[in-house]
Amino acid sequence: MRRPPTARLLGLALLAVAAAPKQSTPSPKPTAPPANSCAACVERRATLDPSLFARGFDPEVAAGYEIARAYPATLDRIHCFCECAENPRFHHRTLLTCFTDRHAAGCGICLSEARLAAQLKRKGLPDAEIKNTVESVHRTDGHPPT
Repeated sequence: MRRPPTARLLGLALLAVAAAPKQSTPSPKPTAPPANSCAACVERRATLDPSLFARGFDPEVAAGYEIARAYPATLDRIHCFCECAENPRFHHRTLLTCFTDRHAAGCGICLSEARLAAQLKRKGLPDAEIKNTVESVHRTDGHPPT
């Protein structure tokens, strides 16, 4: 029984593909995660893009991530009082860390601290005074001082 010409051509094409030398595609080189713009910060990871929170979130969420991008050195000095630094799940280092992942998007304390820090920064207060004020306002009973 003879094969139809189409089947023969298909068979030849499959043989040609199988016999062709394999070309290896170079694997992408791992890239370091982007760093934030603050060279002196303890937290080196970049904050998430505020546009990620443009839909489906309260407007204050995107605003909080914008604050973290605008004032990384200030937020990096402040302790976050939602206790994410003490929580083994998060391992956050500073308030700035809360904005390197989606944590701050669901945390009113992180957003409140960032808003207050930005308001004080815009008034021209130095970072040391901003740190003291934000931490005084948000400190809870029994929380260890920073």
